[in-house]
Amino acid sequence: MATYNANTVREEARLEELANCVEERGVEILGVQEHRRVHTDQPILYHKVGGCSFITSSAWRNDAQAATGGVGLMVSPRARRALRRVQQHTDRFLVADFEGNPVTTVMSVYSPTNAAPVEDVEKFYDELRTAIHHVPAHNFLVILGDFNARLGPEDAPFTYHNNTNRNGEYLSALLMEHELLAANTLFRKRMGKR
Repeated sequence: MATYNANTVREEARLEELANCVEERGVEILGVQEHRRVHTDQPILYHKVGGCSFITSSAWRNDAQAATGGVGLMVSPRARRALRRVQQHTDRFLVADFEGNPVTTVMSVYSPTNAAPVEDVEKFYDELRTAIHHVPAHNFLVILGDFNARLGPEDAPFTYHNNTNRNGEYLSALLMEHELLAANTLFRKRMGKR
């Protein structure tokens, strides 16, 4: 599993390029943020791309009518066969369950930026907490996302940043409250790969 902020895959060629990368690297489930594809007629859209399936909730239009945001999952054929259900919770996250023992629940999330009003960030985390509470305790929970957060050394073992920002404080509190781990901070990374 992996996560990726695409900054847009509106064009089919960019989506195909992403699917090729997923296939080449053997990624079974990729959480995608900021795909910027708008489809207001359906809450969840399934799109076949090469050997993968791209499952999205719609992006939204900002005040200038530009497409922004949007979350989804790009899944391999094997993961697609194991997919039980996909549900959009908000514009900023969706939840999917995959068969297995235990069932794997995967969330793809996109947090407001650190510069967003604090009310927007609190609303996002409140809605995410509610969704986490609805995941059965015996499920394996994975949250793939762009949290627009920086975790400093006081909040995680191997960090890139020296300080935790505001969004990082919200993320750190969520991790502690639900006994979750920020997987990207559990191992050392080369300087250029952080």
